Amino acid sequence: YQAEPGFIKNTLAHAVTLLGLAMYPARWPTFIEDMVKLAGMPGTSGPVSEDSVAGAGSAHINPGLADFLMKVLGSLDEEMVNRVVPRAAGEAARNTEIKDAMRVTDVSRMAHAWYAILGSLSGSHPDLSRGVLRLMGVYAAWIDINLVVNQPFMRILFELLQTPALRCAACHCLAEIVGKGMRATDKLQLLRFIGIVGTMKHLEIGDVEFGEQVGRLANVTGIELNAILVDRESATAETRAAAASMLEELQPLLLTFLSHKQSEISSSVFAAVNDSLTALKKAQREGAPLSGFQQAFLAKLLPILVDKLQYRSDYAWPSPTDAVAGDTDGSLDEDDDEAMFGELRHSLRVFIDAIGQIAPELYDSVVLATAQGIFKQCAQCGVSAEQAADEAGSGHGRVGWVRAELGIYLTQAYGERLSSSKGLRFGSAKQDPPNGSRAGGTPGAASPSSIASLRGLLSMMIQSGVIGSSHPSIAPVYFENLVRFGGYFEVEREAIAPVLTSFLGPTGIRHPYRTVRPRVWYFLHRFVKQIANLGIAEYAGDFISAVADMLKIKADPTVAAAAAAAAAGAGASGGYGVFDSQLYLFEACGMVLAPASLDDSSRMALLQHIFDPLFAGAQQIMNARAADQILQDPRTLLQLHHYLIAIGSVVKGFPDVRVDTKTTSASAPHQLSPSTVQVFLKAADMSIAILEALRASQLIREAARFSLSRMLSVLGAEALPYLPRLTNSLVSSCAVEELVDLLGLLGQVVFKFKPH
Repeated sequence: YQAEPGFIKNTLAHAVTLLGLAMYPARWPTFIEDMVKLAGMPGTSGPVSEDSVAGAGSAHINPGLADFLMKVLGSLDEEMVNRVVPRAAGEAARNTEIKDAMRVTDVSRMAHAWYAILGSLSGSHPDLSRGVLRLMGVYAAWIDINLVVNQPFMRILFELLQTPALRCAACHCLAEIVGKGMRATDKLQLLRFIGIVGTMKHLEIGDVEFGEQVGRLANVTGIELNAILVDRESATAETRAAAASMLEELQPLLLTFLSHKQSEISSSVFAAVNDSLTALKKAQREGAPLSGFQQAFLAKLLPILVDKLQYRSDYAWPSPTDAVAGDTDGSLDEDDDEAMFGELRHSLRVFIDAIGQIAPELYDSVVLATAQGIFKQCAQCGVSAEQAADEAGSGHGRVGWVRAELGIYLTQAYGERLSSSKGLRFGSAKQDPPNGSRAGGTPGAASPSSIASLRGLLSMMIQSGVIGSSHPSIAPVYFENLVRFGGYFEVEREAIAPVLTSFLGPTGIRHPYRTVRPRVWYFLHRFVKQIANLGIAEYAGDFISAVADMLKIKADPTVAAAAAAAAAGAGASGGYGVFDSQLYLFEACGMVLAPASLDDSSRMALLQHIFDPLFAGAQQIMNARAADQILQDPRTLLQLHHYLIAIGSVVKGFPDVRVDTKTTSASAPHQLSPSTVQVFLKAADMSIAILEALRASQLIREAARFSLSRMLSVLGAEALPYLPRLTNSLVSSCAVEELVDLLGLLGQVVFKFKPH
């Protein structure tokens, strides 16, 4: 047997199991007893005692056949109990009958065999002992728990917890025993008998694997105790009080595991922490005040959770020029580490927000104080892009990027919590009570003082200079905060200028990390859109000058090849790379130039500054080569496509014309100056000319349709003369799938300009 390969042993064990299931208990009532005796054990039944090993010493047990016995018992459980395997009603009834028969005497024989193997062979055959411990945990779900929860078994399990080769398996077995479904009173007696909390306190956690297993044991214990606490039906008040006392004893252990630097260990107790907070919220809803111990637990828990929100100091970031294969837009796909950290942060945020609901004053004191302290230190000492840790120890000297990012993230978390309660509206300072006062209302509601605190926190973030760090973790969250809480600028308009400066600076749209730039461009677009009515026109000149060099268009050869293949039906287009993000800048330019308060001569100069390179580039291509030659060059077609789309995006930044659908008198674009209309009409002339010359290209048809549809929306009736030429060029050459977009455009035009 020992020399046979593993798959032969497994197949044989499974075959014997199926034979036993077919004949047990009617035709082969001694099936289990025979298997136990085959391994060299006497097949004793009844309660396990210290003498169980004496009757089957290591000299009598055959390790190979004992391993075969464990495989048979494991296969037996999989065939009868495993919930993953679907079973018919008849098969389920048969399995129930077999389990009932096994419970009479055979399960106790199995327990004697487990104990004999662990007592005799744990030192010489650790693999076999691990299999026994795994089986004990599996069978604990449906056998009489007293067969394995008794003095002999607990003594040997506690000994194995000190054995390096078997402690993980022993800990896992204990967790399965503790998690067995039982009545509240019985479960409490079980936990007391095992002395589970005291046992865990004396375990020395060395490696991560064992720490994770002990954390899982603590987690299961916490879940069971919290289940007793909230069980108002079957648990008596005395039982619940005893469970609460044991939970208080366990909670310091949960905090120890939660604060561990290894995320595998800290995350192993998340479920118990979640259940503890859920129980506190339920008690609060029922009107029960927090006890002193519960308040102390939350006061210790929250700082640990906030600290765990930080990136690890050894977190591996890509270099400024890195991009994975296929990332033509310059943005890195979320890798496994980033995804795992995102999930970790999400779980921590759930816990932190729950504490904010239970104890809002504690939440404010910890979250606000931590973020404010970080921003004060940034303002005084600066921020590092290279060093993860603070220069002179945590909280001292130049701030490392880890804590700098934490301050920005906490600002987002604080604001999101206010947003999710009753909406977030920034009022004037005169309407807000002094800091420290809290308006009446339900816990967690967005009180005026909380909104004032958020406003102050955003001001500190902006003034701290934290955006001066070029580390790639800083800019995305920083600018996202500014966009997410855009109502702040309606109250603090003087902050618009420094924020625009940071957007347009070296750590904004010119960020050294090419993976960060596209996100910043997107946030700039959203920011400009939000403040369009807050005096953006006064910054138009500086804005256009700052972004002008970012508006240079260069078709990506790899994208051109993919676009050509998609047009030929050989694949699907995956976008146009970094140009897709560049369009946010073009549209933002249009929004900056749109306000009527901007001087028309300034608008014309700035529009020409944007449009002239686009016009010149397109005209140069059209004049240099014949249409047939251009149609044979995918990269040139893509370059023309980009020019037309960019023009349409600038026009898109201007508001749509207001049209009276009943008369023709109000269809002119009165909000645009005549000179602006002429510039747009020139762009329309060029777009339609390129379309008519190169209508055979799907790329050109797509770009012209987009550009001219924006002209129609902004210019109104002024652009209607182009509609017949646009329709003729598109209909004569378009593919079937393009008709959907074309018919949609024509439907909108007919509805909007019906009198015409």
